[in-house]
Amino acid sequence: MAGRTPSQTVGPFFSEALRWKDGGKVRLAGEGESVVLVGRITDGAGAPVADALVETWQAFPEGPAVAEGNPRGFARVETGPDGMFRIETRMPPGKAPCLDVTLFARGLLRALRTRVYFAPESAVRSDPLLASIASSPRVATLVARREGAEYRWNVRLQGEGETVFFAA
Repeated sequence: MAGRTPSQTVGPFFSEALRWKDGGKVRLAGEGESVVLVGRITDGAGAPVADALVETWQAFPEGPAVAEGNPRGFARVETGPDGMFRIETRMPPGKAPCLDVTLFARGLLRALRTRVYFAPESAVRSDPLLASIASSPRVATLVARREGAEYRWNVRLQGEGETVFFAA
């Protein structure tokens, strides 16, 4: 009988193995408000996570399943040396428009799942998915803040100010 082996983490090979040209530009058919989401991923000590991968999915208007080579409503980008990422898309529909987010990073045994909302916190708190934490100040970790022409959303993987993550 073989002995137990250590678990493998989900990284750090993203920038080499999973790079997707123009993966941060979501191509959707039709019209709608353009949205640029920028953010920074940090670890528990506040240091940037330079080799993370950010994937987003979103609700989309009717149209072809694939537009210009990208699956409809999907983005995949790696973070830079400063932990920063950038995604260009359209505003998702609904009272509490959001993107579903999956994060991969060194040291993680499993990908982390969360959401980023482009709505006031009051609208986000009414989302049925967040019912169990609606009264918590941690809901604020799921809300992107508008800064000029962009929305900013930073992710803290652990520690004080940790982003809310959901079970898979």
